[in-house]
Amino acid sequence: MLPPSDRLKEINNLFLRKAFQVNYLQVNQYLLDQYDVSNYSERSFSRDISSLKELLKERYPSLEEELGELIRFSRSQACFYYVRQDISAFPSFSEKELNQLASVIDLNQHLFTDGAGQGIVNKLRAITLENNLTNYHEINSWPSIQLIKDGERSGSDKIKVILEAIAAKEALAFSYQSLSQSSRPKPYQGIPLMIKEYNNGWYTGWYVLMQEVNSTEKIVKTSINTLRLFALDRMDELKNLSQKFSLRYAPDFYPPDYFKNMLGILRNNLIYPDLKPELVQVRVLKSSWIIDYLSQYPLHASQTIEPMKEDPSILIISWNIEINLELESFILSYSQEISVISPDKLRKRMKENLQRALLGY
Repeated sequence: MLPPSDRLKEINNLFLRKAFQVNYLQVNQYLLDQYDVSNYSERSFSRDISSLKELLKERYPSLEEELGELIRFSRSQACFYYVRQDISAFPSFSEKELNQLASVIDLNQHLFTDGAGQGIVNKLRAITLENNLTNYHEINSWPSIQLIKDGERSGSDKIKVILEAIAAKEALAFSYQSLSQSSRPKPYQGIPLMIKEYNNGWYTGWYVLMQEVNSTEKIVKTSINTLRLFALDRMDELKNLSQKFSLRYAPDFYPPDYFKNMLGILRNNLIYPDLKPELVQVRVLKSSWIIDYLSQYPLHASQTIEPMKEDPSILIISWNIEINLELESFILSYSQEISVISPDKLRKRMKENLQRALLGY
């Protein structure tokens, strides 16, 4: 006997098979052949389709609002179909199966090199956490977590509680210690929106993007430039706040845009709430090795490289980008190859930094 819940999972998997035509006759034959189900009626099939529609609606509320019902019937092919091939009413693996797979890999780290095994374990467990978010009625339209590199992460023990808060749109209270040795831990309260993994060359770490909240305000207006970034390994004493807050944001609000217009992850948006990208132009000799490097690995999506009109042996590299510490550090690191043309404030700051550096020699 195939329980109704398992039957739904089987039909969901049939929807994911491109060559399978999901209609009563085909599904009935499949259940008979595979599970010896001989009493499957058209009425049961209709109920199963309705149940799958409800499950899809719970998993993808924004998508249903945009496209309508996520299961439709094709009269020409006489079958039901999912409106998109990348959706599913259930996770591909159960939580138990994912955890078992992660545990097996964890116990066989010696079969992997360069931390690859631990990276796979981290990703499998991240998938499990993401799948658990379906317990909530509404899922964000942006990714809750971004992974870029394998291996251990300082602060990864805090990911689960933060992901759960992201899904439930609940606020967290915590203390935070900045990098300065003289600083003391400060208390913060905020609603986490997404976790980001970032490799800055020295180490790879976890960061959480949050909207700070005030206990006196229940409705919180938010935008990209009101968000704050915290390093997980400097957060301590995390706990859920019993007070409920309601976020208000524009329809096009998309937290990953926080990182879109800059190099790295450090922004000055709280100091300069009207922060916007600027046209940064640098001059590089056409014969410089860094041209090949930047051509293959652009510093930013807005990058362009053009010859100088007055002298074709010189190339002008342009970025429409926010000026921050990491951009300045990059330019300083390759100051033998790169010189800033504009804006004037950046050119002046680079000159002052180089003059200070010379004092050490």
